[in-house]
Amino acid sequence: MSMAARPGNFGVRFHNHLYQQLGLNFYYKTFAPNDLAAAVAGIRSLGLRGSAVSMPFKEACIELVDELDASAAAIQSINTIVNTDGHLKAFNTDYIAVAQLMESHAVPRSAFALRGSGGMAKAVAFALR
Repeated sequence: MSMAARPGNFGVRFHNHLYQQLGLNFYYKTFAPNDLAAAVAGIRSLGLRGSAVSMPFKEACIELVDELDASAAAIQSINTIVNTDGHLKAFNTDYIAVAQLMESHAVPRSAFALRGSGGMAKAVAFALR
């Protein structure tokens, strides 16, 4: 599942293709929730494995989950919710990916000029600290 203000089809095609290639019994569907709290509660009550979270919901979902990963707590922005037996834990996988790429390629943090102010920019700015 993915929650977005303006859901698109690229992510649906991308994720469902990967699930098929990996032999996973998963299905990815996007939604534009009218009631964010009910949508997040639905993840738990329907037993969904999790959800992607896009703008403008990355900060609003924080109060609706049970736990934040350390990086998501520090950034105060999430993009992934994982449901483990009814316990909803949120992550910021943008930060995790950028931090791991910078480390694995030994990129100095001083070699960047950050342009933009969206949800991804917040995660990148945190990774550059």
